Amino acid sequence: AAGVAAGAFGYNRENYMFDAEMRWERFASSREYANQQAEQYRGDIRNLAALTIKKNTLWAVSATLCMALNVALYCAGRLGLHGPSPPAWIMGLWLTNNAASFAFMAVTTFLALHASFRAHAASTHLLTRKVRVPVPTLHQLDQARVFASEFEQQSGSDIFRIPFMSSNGAPKTDDAVYDDFEGKASPSAKGGRRSSSAPPTRSKCSSWIRNEFEVTRAGSVAPSDLPSDAAPEHFQLYASVQKEFYQHDIYARVGIFLGFVHYFQSLCFYGL
Repeated sequence: AAGVAAGAFGYNRENYMFDAEMRWERFASSREYANQQAEQYRGDIRNLAALTIKKNTLWAVSATLCMALNVALYCAGRLGLHGPSPPAWIMGLWLTNNAASFAFMAVTTFLALHASFRAHAASTHLLTRKVRVPVPTLHQLDQARVFASEFEQQSGSDIFRIPFMSSNGAPKTDDAVYDDFEGKASPSAKGGRRSSSAPPTRSKCSSWIRNEFEVTRAGSVAPSDLPSDAAPEHFQLYASVQKEFYQHDIYARVGIFLGFVHYFQSLCFYGL
């Protein structure tokens, strides 16, 4: 009897140490995946902001160059320096269109720079305040690790469990245990039967396995009522801050279009 008890003790202690190592590896792997996912989200924020920043920067540069061309057209003072002066109505149309082009380009420059600066500020705010890398706290690290001496704190039935004579109730998937903790019935457990992947009863599950699932469940994100096809949270955050500058982005496009229309019209009158 003493030999059987000693063998069961050694066998279960090896299982406990192996499960403790796998518990830490599982925690480290999940954190690594979470960090990679967070970096992907941060890259999304940078790319979305860069789309507005680079686009409006190009519009501001183009509008500034067009303003320089408007000033160059004004340097002549009047049309027909080397010939007869054109009619006053042509001069009026040319000066009006050139002035309108200059005004639209000036407004475009302001709107484009404002949208670019606000998009950059919004990206910086989200990256520094909201979309952060989930670095584990010291408390989470302490919960993920176990000491070898904690095996002595387990229940006697787990310490001296006879292998193949009694099941430890370890599930094949974590979702089955999560559904059990939430009081949900497993789809495969209809009719009162429990499949091999269904949640185990707490009387059969080893104490350290049950503790691992409880700690993992406590640190997981609560289920959301949003539909499965809803946009990720960082997209929703960027959409909320985009309200601060999307009007300037839109009207910068309208302004540069009207500016070039009036500029081409002024060139037509200039060539008459």
